[in-house]
Amino acid sequence: MSSRNVILFGESGSGKSSIVNMLSNDGHLANVSSGAMGCTFESRPFTVDIHGVPMTLWDTAGLDEGDAGRVPKSDAIVQLYNLVRYLSAGVSLLMFVMRAPRIKSAVPQNWKLFHEVICQLKVPIVIAITGLEDLDDMDQWWRDNKGVFQKYGITPVGSACITASRGKKCGEGHMFDHEYEESRKKVRNLISASHLEVPWKVPAAEWYKTIINEIVETESSCFKSKEIRRQEYQTVFGEAYSKLTKVCEMSESDAQELAKRLRGT
Repeated sequence: MSSRNVILFGESGSGKSSIVNMLSNDGHLANVSSGAMGCTFESRPFTVDIHGVPMTLWDTAGLDEGDAGRVPKSDAIVQLYNLVRYLSAGVSLLMFVMRAPRIKSAVPQNWKLFHEVICQLKVPIVIAITGLEDLDDMDQWWRDNKGVFQKYGITPVGSACITASRGKKCGEGHMFDHEYEESRKKVRNLISASHLEVPWKVPAAEWYKTIINEIVETESSCFKSKEIRRQEYQTVFGEAYSKLTKVCEMSESDAQELAKRLRGT
């Protein structure tokens, strides 16, 4: 059985890498950082077993990560291209990871980018809320806050309110061992119940155009003139195109098709 691809996305420090480790057998697959900068600047695959089905979890960099707080636009395009290029088997599930308690400004943007733009509403998306270990009923958090997410257009097909940390040492174990094991079961069941049996495969050239448009528009002010926005677009596209062809070794046919799609934009 071929492995199904599950893409984890969200802000730096939200708990993506911790969830990868939670689902692994030994608990030590992905690097975890407590610093503001984060440690995931490229998409990285980790294969785990979910109820007998091999799943490859992709721990991704969000657009809000990097030395200056955001991945440069051209670098973000390259990273996303690298991810999609290697997902020849398609995408089976998106998992948005967010740390409670509040929705930051980048959350709706990243949700739209991955769900609507990258996967074009073709892939189911679930949400995992981390940092809830102090609550008596972790699931109550989602019931209390679901309406707020809906106002932002964030409507997952399933949710898991969890802790991705065992907490401090306590006797022979850790403070949140029980909550952690409960959380592991929740996430495994969520992935098992929500993923596509037949993965969705990403179309190429039109996808590249959509990604570049979306990333540029996210940063572009409506007060800027059409000419300035066009110049910004050309700058970002030029940087990204150069990296895609020279660094990522985009095929000549894909490069030609991409240039064709982007003429006149």
